[in-house]
Amino acid sequence: MKIFLFVYAVALAIIAVRSASRIKSLSDFFVARHGASVLMVSGSLLATILGGSAIIGAVDMGPVLGGATSWYLLSGAVGLLALLPFLPKIMKIRRFTLPDLIEDLYGKGPRVVASIVIPLAWTGVVAAQLIASAKLLQSFVGMDYSVAVIVSAVVVIGYTICGGQISILRTDFLQAGFIFLGIFALVFFAWKTPIANPDFKALSFPFHENFSPLDLFLLLLTYGTTYTAGPDMFSRLFCAKNERTAKMSIGISAFVMVIVAFCIGFLSKYGAALPVENGARIIEIGRAVFPQAFLPLLALCLLSVVLSSADTTLLSSSIIFTQLVTKEKISEPAEIRRTRIVIAANGLIALGIALLFTNILQMLLLALAVYAGAFTLPIILGLLNFRVRTPFVSAAILCGGILALVGKLVPASAFPHVGDAFLLLAFVVNFVLLFLGREKFSTF
Repeated sequence: MKIFLFVYAVALAIIAVRSASRIKSLSDFFVARHGASVLMVSGSLLATILGGSAIIGAVDMGPVLGGATSWYLLSGAVGLLALLPFLPKIMKIRRFTLPDLIEDLYGKGPRVVASIVIPLAWTGVVAAQLIASAKLLQSFVGMDYSVAVIVSAVVVIGYTICGGQISILRTDFLQAGFIFLGIFALVFFAWKTPIANPDFKALSFPFHENFSPLDLFLLLLTYGTTYTAGPDMFSRLFCAKNERTAKMSIGISAFVMVIVAFCIGFLSKYGAALPVENGARIIEIGRAVFPQAFLPLLALCLLSVVLSSADTTLLSSSIIFTQLVTKEKISEPAEIRRTRIVIAANGLIALGIALLFTNILQMLLLALAVYAGAFTLPIILGLLNFRVRTPFVSAAILCGGILALVGKLVPASAFPHVGDAFLLLAFVVNFVLLFLGREKFSTF
């Protein structure tokens, strides 16, 4: 097993180094020259979306949510499809990052706020991927969790620093194929290998006692909307060579997400009764149903999808922060060097978070809830030509993000539904501030 992982790491290093030699400009490093094809964009979208937190974290929640874990990817597919009406405007004003788009919609003030809040929230998403990667190494090679997190961080940081967007797009399509192969094979063998699971029917899709329609509504609000207004989605679309490429990529990605969503729901129910001492539940399912020869394949599939999500998220947040702190005019090579320094610093912060927390889905949902409460409404309303004065946009972003953070931090066991109320309040306050700050002649 260790040999397979070592060869895989070497292969990634070779790809990153070769990609680094092709980087000549900011456009190369940030958006792969705005020249990606349908296969490259849809592969990169899927590799980013089907990350360790979406798959490993969801299956880990099997004992609590069972088949309802399908809703995570299904809500993401809904959010992704909601991007389609906005594509003409997005592709017309596309730049390097989401804050660039926010500046076009509202001005420099909201851009600065976005450039601070997004990297903070997305560092938590990177940490979730590092946690997922560490759990894989724990399960497959028995590596200590702390050591596994450090190894994962070194690989992700090094790969992202070297290759930038070009290497990410080169490997994402292949990595997405790996995860499909692993998941479909796992479902096939699990279907042929029934196990005793008393909760198999109780934790069914779509709803049960642990997942209500209210939970689905909140999931769509705080998770699904990040696929409509998330910086990683925009960063993939900004790489597309034209609007038609972006539209086809969204359609393909959403279709595949629906299929994988039900596979994840099945695996979550299937493995709910399996004992897990450490590591990831999906690995225990693999050990229970796979022939021994398939385990290295499963390891490579899951590890590749974790890394493909982590490097995209790390690069997006680092580019945003670099552009924030780069106020003076500098050469493009100098800005690329500065971005690589920020990538290293950002990755180390995510490493520190991953060493303190071990729950993948909890970390992911915390980060995404903060982002959704802050940015979903300003971005969607801005794309609908709803014009708002700058101070009100900044206030809406900050208040929405803070209220969403409070909502996720309130312990549900001690204060039932109080956290949900704060999450809803985040969107209400966000909208009220945007409405109060609207310009006199703005229209939807």
